Amino acid sequence: MVGHGKGGFLSALQLVLASAFALLLLWFGTALASTYVVYIPLDSTIYNELDELNGLGYLDTYMDEIRPIAQVEAARLTLEAAQNLAESGKNDPLASKLIATLRLQLKEEIGWLENNAEDNQPTMIHPLERAEVQYVYSAGPRRYWQTGPDALLPTGPGGINAKEATPLWPNNDGLPTGAGSNEVVRASGWAGFDGFLTGYAEGATSGPFTRSLAGQNRLNLLDGEIVASLGNFALSFGQEEAWWSVGHFGSLALSDNSPPLTALRLQNIHPTYLPWILRYLGPFRFQFFFGQLSYQPDPYVSAPWFDGEIFSFKPLPYFEFGFFHQIDFGGRFNNDYSTAGFLARAFGIPGVHPAGANSHSRAGLYVKFYLPWLRNAELYQGTLAEDKLAGFLPFVRVSYQGGVYIPRLTEDGLTDLRFEYVITDGDYSVYSSGLALVYQDMLIGYPLGPNASEIDFQIGRWINLLYKTDVDFFWTTQAPGYDHHLFYGPPYYPPGIVDEYSGGVAIDVWRLAEQMSFLGGTLGTMRIRAAFEYARNLNYAPGTTSLRGLLVLSGSFRPMYDSFAWQ
Repeated sequence: MVGHGKGGFLSALQLVLASAFALLLLWFGTALASTYVVYIPLDSTIYNELDELNGLGYLDTYMDEIRPIAQVEAARLTLEAAQNLAESGKNDPLASKLIATLRLQLKEEIGWLENNAEDNQPTMIHPLERAEVQYVYSAGPRRYWQTGPDALLPTGPGGINAKEATPLWPNNDGLPTGAGSNEVVRASGWAGFDGFLTGYAEGATSGPFTRSLAGQNRLNLLDGEIVASLGNFALSFGQEEAWWSVGHFGSLALSDNSPPLTALRLQNIHPTYLPWILRYLGPFRFQFFFGQLSYQPDPYVSAPWFDGEIFSFKPLPYFEFGFFHQIDFGGRFNNDYSTAGFLARAFGIPGVHPAGANSHSRAGLYVKFYLPWLRNAELYQGTLAEDKLAGFLPFVRVSYQGGVYIPRLTEDGLTDLRFEYVITDGDYSVYSSGLALVYQDMLIGYPLGPNASEIDFQIGRWINLLYKTDVDFFWTTQAPGYDHHLFYGPPYYPPGIVDEYSGGVAIDVWRLAEQMSFLGGTLGTMRIRAAFEYARNLNYAPGTTSLRGLLVLSGSFRPMYDSFAWQ
């Protein structure tokens, strides 16, 4: 962060405090039970398999509202599903196949758990965890959000300024692609030291075959973290994907629609219980993070701090709930506060917004109900509200997301059905003084942006217990009335623009991982995504029509070898 005066001192002070806290926990980590924590990339089919097992009713403690999860946690869930399936006495070929596939993908971590060795591992290295190769064909114009100058800060960006990475391919870490044919290659590996300290990384190269994209790097670091485990807690620093709250096609709170955020994070590895009477809240998961949004050229407000926390509980087998809070504040030209003012903003205390020390708060809650008697149906609802008028008054500007998922549309669990809706407020992620929730020019949360709505109707079917096909029909609308500037004047967008409408279909096919003998037993899986959309008045241009299309062919490979270990 570029500091000026008081803000520069605070930047250095917070860095020192964060480093001291990290070193303290690392020191304690050598004395207590610990393990290696490697977080699973959000595009891994492991999440698909766990989601299927959860829908079929074989998982008790899988709370997918906080992702990513660690490989050792996915291994624990695999064993939980296997035990529940055995105790049920049912003959469920799909569940058995999913569990067998997860055992292959998580062979090493499952071995730790079955041999009671999770917290007693030697120094080891796993140089190649997974490799993925993708062909991407993209056609059609891209969405963007551009609100222009800010009413309070005429020299800075107003409201929201962001763009779409790839049409019809949201939540893909903001990887840059261009019109026509593109390649994406991803690879990851990890190493563990002294039984408690883990380092892992996933890099990617992406872009058109024959040219470079202006202002975009072809090589990108997607995930890269150092993680220290202290008992059941993991303290990490680095670049990591995030997905918070309910939602299948996107998330209001945090998603991997933009590149991963660099931050300091604290979370529990496995669900745990709170002490005393709070134990009745059931197993819970949590995460805290403290990071920084991206820089912008002078004279914009740039690189504000961004932090938040989320708590998820499952007090009953058929009921989950959770809540979260986020705030971004400070940054260049916006750091006129004392040390106490910094801390107050970091915890989201202030409700007023003085010039030169502004802040932008968001908070939300979500609930999920499981109905085993109704084909294992799941009902979920989430909200997100932004900013407070003053002091501790309630948040306003509310966005909504909810849906119903029926995993056993047919009794055998081979066909499922999902309906989901989203309504975003006119000021969703929008804020003055450069505090809009945008990272590297992309939306952090739901990919449709402010003042929009979306309806998805998806039906899925398993074929030969090997392939899963999902067909999603969607309809979206967007109105140009975002950036209301409730107190500061009229919206800042050009006159003469109109609402946007679009509809389309997306087909996703994925294959369960299987060993390939011609590659020495390497696990291989594949994905296909084909999507088409017809849009009227795209980017609010009156009288226009646009066709957008996408084809993604993806192959993923996981070598089947144990980590190289040193006792």
